[in-house]
Amino acid sequence: MSARILATDLDRTLLPNGTVAPEPGALNRFREWATGRGRSQLVYVTGRHRSLGRDAVDEYELPEPDWWICNVGTEIYSRGSTDPFPPWVDALSGGFQPDRIRAWAQAYLDGAKLQEREKQSSLKVSFYVDPSWATPEAEGRLQKALADEGLEARVIASQDETEGVGLVDFLAPGAGKARALAFLREHGQIPPERTVFAGDSGNDADALLSGVCGILVGNATWEVREGLRRALADHPEAHIYFASRPYTAGILEGLAHYGWLDADR
Repeated sequence: MSARILATDLDRTLLPNGTVAPEPGALNRFREWATGRGRSQLVYVTGRHRSLGRDAVDEYELPEPDWWICNVGTEIYSRGSTDPFPPWVDALSGGFQPDRIRAWAQAYLDGAKLQEREKQSSLKVSFYVDPSWATPEAEGRLQKALADEGLEARVIASQDETEGVGLVDFLAPGAGKARALAFLREHGQIPPERTVFAGDSGNDADALLSGVCGILVGNATWEVREGLRRALADHPEAHIYFASRPYTAGILEGLAHYGWLDADR
């Protein structure tokens, strides 16, 4: 029996904090699965800073994870540690100029507003933007414009449907949810077919399309679902289960699809 990973986004994926009503009892069923997960490692993947992620764990009485991937894949923390995982810090060091990127983005993105201080880091610059900037097409234009300016960063655009606002993150080159998860897989020598990732939004797309066993929960917007269906044509290695049930219930539905709710194997 080899090790495996369940990695899940928090907001509006594991956490039932979106506009869709949650399924009663789903969080309890997930807690039961996590308590008896055996050699399955649990990874929380979030755009939040670790301290805000910890607040969610306390509020929803979530099981403790083995790993955290925070700030949209720019930071990794091992269980119980408050210091970023040194090998990942070393992998991302160099090439990112947050001050120049911040100034360029504020001039380029009409109406962009910097997100709160706790949502910024030395490896991530984040803005609230008009939703028209938070589409796959706009993300591609931003990535090109940034390169034309001679700046290196990964652009991740998504939407917060509960607030009706767009989100644009500029990440250190090499960062991102998919790349951080791949780093943990390689660290633990766990193959993609033994790894599940669950998400709900545009900033989960890179991980969902990365070749692991993906779960898109049922409360994802129509735009996200259709965007991922189109993207599958360009990612033959990808496996995504489109759950019909929301939030935690959708994760459990996906785990059943991949056979993870059977006897541990």
